[in-house]
Amino acid sequence: MLVDDERLALVQLEKMLRQAMEYAVIDTFQDPAEALEQASKLQPDAVFLDIHMPGLSGLQAAELLQSSCPRTAIVFVTAYDEYAIQAFELNAIDYILKPLHKSRLEKTMERLLKRKVDWEGAKPKTNNPQTIYCLKSLKFQSLGRMPELPRWRTAKAQEMFAYLLHNRGRIVHKSMLLEMFFPSMDMKRAMAQLYTAVYQIRQCLQAMGMEITIHNSNIQEGYILEMGEALLDKEQWEERLGRLGTEVSANHEERFQLLMEYEGDYLRDYGYVWAEHERERLRRLWLAFARELGRYYLKADRGHPYTLQLYERIQHIDPYNEEEGFILLQLYDESGQYDKVAAYYAELNEKMKSELGLSIPVQVDLWYREWLEKRAGKRTVR
Repeated sequence: MLVDDERLALVQLEKMLRQAMEYAVIDTFQDPAEALEQASKLQPDAVFLDIHMPGLSGLQAAELLQSSCPRTAIVFVTAYDEYAIQAFELNAIDYILKPLHKSRLEKTMERLLKRKVDWEGAKPKTNNPQTIYCLKSLKFQSLGRMPELPRWRTAKAQEMFAYLLHNRGRIVHKSMLLEMFFPSMDMKRAMAQLYTAVYQIRQCLQAMGMEITIHNSNIQEGYILEMGEALLDKEQWEERLGRLGTEVSANHEERFQLLMEYEGDYLRDYGYVWAEHERERLRRLWLAFARELGRYYLKADRGHPYTLQLYERIQHIDPYNEEEGFILLQLYDESGQYDKVAAYYAELNEKMKSELGLSIPVQVDLWYREWLEKRAGKRTVR
């Protein structure tokens, strides 16, 4: 498909393409809106877009094409080289300057043919479920592979994807994204950067084999991320947690294993401010179930290996709880891990002073001093 508001430019490009590819099927459009409508039906191999058009620019049209025609290659054609950087940031297959030259166009066609061969030789889809991991780090799992860290072009694209994922199934308005990610830019440049970031997200999803889509609600409104059949680890984890019921003794081992699967707080490695509410909600949910299980083990089988492991995790997630810190000291002592008693007491003491400006609780301090005396007495007797 060829799209240019200038009729003579369209005629010239069509003529040159027919000379380069005798059997190509070519449609021409002067109206980019009409071209977009037809592209969604025809799913062309390639679209040649003039960048500088009234109304809907070539950059805007390309951004919409990415949503409706994810496999379509985009070639920008323009008399202005000021858009070159933006065009390549949008990961177009090529960028051609007017006036057109036969040798340059032939190189473009070679790239397009190579891309088509690569697509047709791609691996077939499998029935393995795809999963997005967002507890601690953002990872993708597809095609039966191990979870992988996505290869993002920029940190901005990564955060924008995470934000769209956070609001999955809902329209995220472009005005909101512009305000969040490009607050100090002028509107024209900010919109170009937004299109670039969304394109980079789509390219990353495609490269990782993830069948997740980002739809344009329309050119003015915003984007909707659809998960399709893909799973989200935090939703799966929470759903399994909800099926455990209220009787801890009946499934305490399953509870423990599920709590250990909680790798870390929601998107913890990135510290996104907008994710803090969900981060705190999931943290509190984990702590509530962990404390319930911890109380069960303290009463039913204090020496069970899970008891110590569980309280270590609880203190890692909520390190300022004095009562649980005291329990952990006692568990280290009871299990004979005396070096850890001293090390954890020192860590707790330093944390209370440096981070909270408080002294270690009197009860804990007295217990530790008595413990030291007992240890010294045992060493003397020996």
